[in-house]
Amino acid sequence: MQLWNVKTSKSGWFTATTSRFFGADLPRIFSMFNDPASWPVEQPQRLIKTETNIRLGYTFGNLSRVELTFDSIRPGLYRVSVFHEHLHNSAELAWAQTYWDTVLQNVFQRLLCEPVVAATAFGKINMFFRVGPLLENGYHQVASLYQSVDLAETVVVELDGEWSVSAAGPIGADHLAAVPTDTSNLVVKAAKALAKAAGIKKPIPLRFALHKTVPVAGGMGGGSADAAAAILAVEKVWHLELSKEVKLAAAASLGADVPFALLGGSASGLGVGDDLKSIKQTSELNWVLVPSDFGLSTPAVFAELDRIRTNRNQDPTKIKNASMSAKLTTALRAGATAEEIAPLLHNDLQEAAVSLRPELQQILDLEQQVFALRAIVSGSGPTIAFLARDANDAVTIASRLRTYGQQAIVTSSPAGAAQLVN
Repeated sequence: MQLWNVKTSKSGWFTATTSRFFGADLPRIFSMFNDPASWPVEQPQRLIKTETNIRLGYTFGNLSRVELTFDSIRPGLYRVSVFHEHLHNSAELAWAQTYWDTVLQNVFQRLLCEPVVAATAFGKINMFFRVGPLLENGYHQVASLYQSVDLAETVVVELDGEWSVSAAGPIGADHLAAVPTDTSNLVVKAAKALAKAAGIKKPIPLRFALHKTVPVAGGMGGGSADAAAAILAVEKVWHLELSKEVKLAAAASLGADVPFALLGGSASGLGVGDDLKSIKQTSELNWVLVPSDFGLSTPAVFAELDRIRTNRNQDPTKIKNASMSAKLTTALRAGATAEEIAPLLHNDLQEAAVSLRPELQQILDLEQQVFALRAIVSGSGPTIAFLARDANDAVTIASRLRTYGQQAIVTSSPAGAAQLVN
């Protein structure tokens, strides 16, 4: 059985999504999904969309529709994703899941594909970020509210003779070029941290293939999500059985964002951001993210905040300890509307990020022009998050932002925990 992600619209309709990895030539994979007559299930009503080796679309007699997309993970390895929309009730949802479980497995077997181990984890935004004093270890005490967003990082792991990393995905050539492909990548560090936790002195080298949807160096934790996904996939490849606590400890050794990427959802983070407490959020929030062509170094942004505070005669080491916003956590638990959440968003690092890259202020100033509820720098930036009223409003805001020449990514929160997907 495939792992499914299910969402419900305001009208009560379901959308179900899943994916599977195929180690074969892309034209062969595409041709099988473009030939419903060969499937061991009823055929779709009609073909409504086709882009060779990229996507297919079908409709069904119950008026639901599906889109299949084909993404390259590395040469010879491809991910087929299923997005089945307009499922009217739970019976149709169950039918769609069984239908595509059957089709995916049938094509997999006919292609004689070898199984691969893959895991996924999600990027994040910071809805709230207070920065306390500069500590002796060089870090800052913080209070953060993490929110995982529906942008998945996927990591495929295979045994190999040497450590290697490759990256693909729809984030643009410049962002992909910024991904380390040597042992400095967090996925390799995650594997070695797991080996240390398991008492393995000479771990077998691994080959990592990343499929990235989170902008690089954008303050959205894409690298941390890669590391979290790698922890789960490496555990399976090496046939380890580690406790949740051991995996979280290994994650924490890699950075404050990695444990959150393992847990997903919504959480407050104290200390240096790694003292996590999950928040049971009862409603979905919709966002439009505007990434930048440049990155911002997190240490540089914190250093700039210290410089700004010093210039205001505030000693960075004697700042009052940061605390979490009780109003915001209460609102999330109570299912508050986006309109109620908007005034509670805050980021101490925003001023420092804008100081380093003044052009960010021009994007923040678009808040009123695009009729967003709020615009805020996410984490250390430079990604800016625009809060929308609902999913339809997010699409409209994204369209307006594009008329101002901005990139715009529509997403929602909270997304789930890191998980194995193959």
